[in-house]
Amino acid sequence: MNEISTPGLAETLRNAFDQGQYVENGRVIAERSLAEKLAVGRRALRKALDELESDGLIWRRQGQGTFVGTPPTPRLRRLEGLATKTSPYEIMEVRLEIEPSMARFAALRASQADIDAMRTMVENAARAKNQAEYEKWDSAFHQKLAESVRNTLFLAVFEAVNAVRRDAAWSRMRESTHSDRLITSLSEQHRAIVEAIEMRDPNRAEEAMRAHLSQVERALNQN
Repeated sequence: MNEISTPGLAETLRNAFDQGQYVENGRVIAERSLAEKLAVGRRALRKALDELESDGLIWRRQGQGTFVGTPPTPRLRRLEGLATKTSPYEIMEVRLEIEPSMARFAALRASQADIDAMRTMVENAARAKNQAEYEKWDSAFHQKLAESVRNTLFLAVFEAVNAVRRDAAWSRMRESTHSDRLITSLSEQHRAIVEAIEMRDPNRAEEAMRAHLSQVERALNQN
């Protein structure tokens, strides 16, 4: 096992989580697997995770695991039940309203570390070996962009939508629309969004996100 200090391990985890490593659909992989990948003991890992939790970077739920970001409010957790009452097409309507605006704010507020993390996620998505892997990195990219806006209410709305999108049946539907050709096109659009954010061009970022989500919506309609 590696002998590494708790602050050092916490920093390693912080950087990894920012880049979407060791995270699947917002959930950190199991502690045993994470400890093995990092070659550290479970006790040292838990201490590092405790530090990240105290910093508000992760949260835990008994019996469900460890998650990146801020914990959902009780009301947000109840929204997960909407998956049985709405449809992917309704979700796309909402996404087309909120995410272009979030991209606009990200162009004004995202830090360089946020932008670097988004770019890493975009390139990981572009290199994905299968549709499930693409979906993981695509979700991480949109989550990081939402966090970079630094608006609690925007983030809460985004995460409410994501709570519905995480429904397993919908996940399979999304993956079934992602052909290699479509993934290539969507990845180019991801790059355009990040480029506009880095250029601090809010109008361009907003339009790039709208174009991206419009193509996702068209792909769903063709499914």
